[in-house]
Amino acid sequence: MVAICSAGSVVAGGADVTLMPTEMMFEKGGYAEMSVAKVSPNVTGKTMAPTVSMYSEYTATTVGIKTDINEKISLGFANYLSAAIQVDYRQTGSPVKAAFVDLNIKSNVLLAKYQINDNLSALAAVKHSITSNATANVLKNPQGNLIIPSANGTSFAALVAYEKPEIALRISALYQSETKFKLPMTSSSYPGGVADGKAGLPSSITLRFQSGIAPDTLLFGSIHRGNWAKSQIEFETDASIIGNKNTLAARSSFTTTSAYNLGIGRKLSDTYAISASYGWEKGSGYDGTSLLSTTDGKKTLSLGGKYTNGAMTFSVGYSRIKFGDYRYDVGTYANNAVFSDNKANAFGIKIGISF
Repeated sequence: MVAICSAGSVVAGGADVTLMPTEMMFEKGGYAEMSVAKVSPNVTGKTMAPTVSMYSEYTATTVGIKTDINEKISLGFANYLSAAIQVDYRQTGSPVKAAFVDLNIKSNVLLAKYQINDNLSALAAVKHSITSNATANVLKNPQGNLIIPSANGTSFAALVAYEKPEIALRISALYQSETKFKLPMTSSSYPGGVADGKAGLPSSITLRFQSGIAPDTLLFGSIHRGNWAKSQIEFETDASIIGNKNTLAARSSFTTTSAYNLGIGRKLSDTYAISASYGWEKGSGYDGTSLLSTTDGKKTLSLGGKYTNGAMTFSVGYSRIKFGDYRYDVGTYANNAVFSDNKANAFGIKIGISF
C-alpha cells in the first residue's frame, strides 16, 4: 500500500538505509519488484557546516524476486543498499575542511519461506554484505587520506509470521544476526601502513503488522531496533601507529535506538490506493562527540500512492523528515557547534510485476 522512503544514514542511531525486503515473500505466486529512493538531506550547523549540508544526497535501489516451488515452499532473492555513511565537510565552510567519509554497504539476501498452515509461516535467510571501495579522511586516528578496499561478511536471518487473510491481518517478527567487516586500508600520512579497521552491520529485530480495520482500509506499522552501539567504525590511532601497537579506536558514536512507524492505507478502487504514515525515532542525547552523526532523533511524515494495472503495480512515495538538534561537544568547538532545524526530503518509486 505504501512506498516508504527512509533518510538512511542520517538516522540518530546508526547507518541503516534499507531494511531487509521480506514483504515480497508474502505476495501470491511469482513476483518481482524494483524500487528507487532518492534522499536529499539538508543538515547544517553553526561553526561546523554553516553553508552546505554535511550529508550528501544519495540514491538507494532495491531489486527483488520471489517464486513458489510448491504450495508450501517459496524462494526469494533481493539486492539492496543496507547501510551507508556519506559525510563531507569539504564544501561546508567548516574548520574541519578535509573531513569526509564515503562508504556504502550493499547486501544480497537469499530467502526461503515455508507455509506451515493457513495462518503460520516461517522464513530463513542468508545475507552476504559487501562494502564499497571507500575513501575517507577523519582528520586523526589515523591522519591522512584513507583508501579502503572492499570487504565482505555473511549473516543469517529468521522470521515467523501469523496471518488471518479474511481480515488482511499479518504480524511478523524478523531477527538478523551481526555482520562484521575487517577493513584493510592505507593512509597517505603513513606510507609504512596502518592496521585494518573494523565495521559492521548490527544484530537487529524488526516487527511488522497490518490489519484491515474497515472495508478497503488497512492499518499498518513497524518497529525496528538495531544494536548499533556494538557496531562502531574503528580505525587505528595515530599514537598506535608510531608505537606499532595496532590499537583501534571508534570514530563513530552510533547508539542503539528504536524506530517506529504507523500508517493507514485506503483502497479507492481496483486501480488506485493511497496511504499516509508517521514515523519517529528517539535520539540518544543532545550532546555528542562524533561528527559522523549530527542529528538527535527524527520525525517523518510519508505519503504514498499505488496504481494497479493487471499484473503490474506502480507505487510512488514522498517523505519529509525533521531531525532533532545536536551539539558537537568537543574541545574548542564545544557549545558553538550546534546542528539545528535540519530536514530531508525523500522520493521513491516502485514497480511490481506478478507472474
